[in-house]
Amino acid sequence: MSKKLVALVVFTVMLSVSTMAHAEMGDVVTGMGHKLFRGFVNTLTGWMEIPAQVVKGYERGWSGDGENKALGAFGGIFNGIYHGAGRTVSGLCDFSGFWAVDPMTNEGIGIPLEAKYAWEPGERYDYFSPSFGEQTLNPMGKKLLRGLGNAVLGVAEFPGQIVKGCKEKTWDFGVVTGVWYWFSREIDGVWDICSFYLPNPAEPNDLTFTEEWPWDALMGKTSE
Repeated sequence: MSKKLVALVVFTVMLSVSTMAHAEMGDVVTGMGHKLFRGFVNTLTGWMEIPAQVVKGYERGWSGDGENKALGAFGGIFNGIYHGAGRTVSGLCDFSGFWAVDPMTNEGIGIPLEAKYAWEPGERYDYFSPSFGEQTLNPMGKKLLRGLGNAVLGVAEFPGQIVKGCKEKTWDFGVVTGVWYWFSREIDGVWDICSFYLPNPAEPNDLTFTEEWPWDALMGKTSE
């Protein structure tokens, strides 16, 4: 991303924030702060997934049945590498794109990280129940599809938010929000495409889009 593009993004976000009511502005700043912090922590602690998953694998045993603890610990090495890569990459994305709005939900989209942070117990994710296709391939496919939709058609947020702003008699707010959401869709989309096979946070950041897809606002569909 060029310096001019970065400057444009930062200016747009600042302008968006400056046009909001004080209460809403506080939510935006808080959401950005939480995302920046989560990204910083996950980037630095992604490697901790390896020892954490080894311990979890030993405690849970092979296949989570509490038996064959040695095999469970051995499998935890590979699970730790997998989760560690997902946590680190998602951390880098959050840290560098703290200003970007997040998708509304990650439920059923991508393989979820077991816990918010690497050192927490979390909840075991079963890749094979009820089936590998339903529990693993399907969420990965949904993440890839969401990424393609956001990256290719993220620009639809610009006219969509302007139309939405005009309906609410705040067209100027619609313009800056449209640019902000557009850039956010692009960075979210690229991240999803590049990491659709890696685990991601189970829950999105506090600051999320008001529509599920980038073209929803243009079509008059809103989840507010």
